[in-house]
Amino acid sequence: MNIQSLISFREAVRQNSISKASSKLHMTQSALSQQLQNLEKTVGCSLLIRSNKGVELTKEGEILLEYAESIINLYENMLSDINESLHNKISEIKISSCNIVGEYLLPCSVYIYKSKHSNIKFDIKIESTKRVIENVQNKIADMGFIDKPLLNSSLEVKKICANDLVFVYNPKKHNFKENKININNLSKIPLILLSKENGIRYIIDSTFNQENIKVEMELNTIESIKASIIAGMGASILPYTSIKSEVHAGILSAVPIEGMSCLCNIYLIYNKEALSKDYLCEFIEFILKHGKETFC
Repeated sequence: MNIQSLISFREAVRQNSISKASSKLHMTQSALSQQLQNLEKTVGCSLLIRSNKGVELTKEGEILLEYAESIINLYENMLSDINESLHNKISEIKISSCNIVGEYLLPCSVYIYKSKHSNIKFDIKIESTKRVIENVQNKIADMGFIDKPLLNSSLEVKKICANDLVFVYNPKKHNFKENKININNLSKIPLILLSKENGIRYIIDSTFNQENIKVEMELNTIESIKASIIAGMGASILPYTSIKSEVHAGILSAVPIEGMSCLCNIYLIYNKEALSKDYLCEFIEFILKHGKETFC
């Protein structure tokens, strides 16, 4: 006995005809008749009375039909649950990210993506730019976000957007009437910068001559730098995205650096093998198409 023979038996009863049931089941009448005969052999009794008027259940056939309905329903529910499980299988995306993206940009994109992809789980770790690159190269992370160019690499590198680097200060300590600062004034102010492992520091060092800036302190995170500025310990050069909340609240102020075009580009990096997994490929496509507009 198999599930198909029970389905065939039920359909023959529903249609009250072997020929109509065979048509409904997309099989020949002889094949259906053979299935029903095999079913009767299995249970050891007649289940249907066949006549020119159609088919009629025997007493034993009525008993079998009752159980067949339950068995078929359980079978169909099982298939439905398995199918739902396959489509709702939780897939984890491991992301290694530099400070600026992981803390200030990516959370909004992940929130928007998860609202339409509840079967995706994100594991986001914030690392130095150097460590992000290593994690993706060694396949510890599925993809990474960095804030400096990556040259001569086997990884795929895609530019997502650019952030303005601005001079950030405590308005209670400094006042810039022209809403900008020039290089000469910048050299007189003690700066608290990110450590050299960060991509933003690489951009600052590449843009400014060392004699034009006075590095008072180096810290590993933007949050620690902001806290130091608020405490009156100095000023900094940071992406505007990372301090816009404090600027709007009046806690910090930011002005452009006169005569300098200072941009922090954001890049997505990943191994080509990532494109072989549908759930990774879909998220990569989402970031490439909508990353800039969905970043916080």
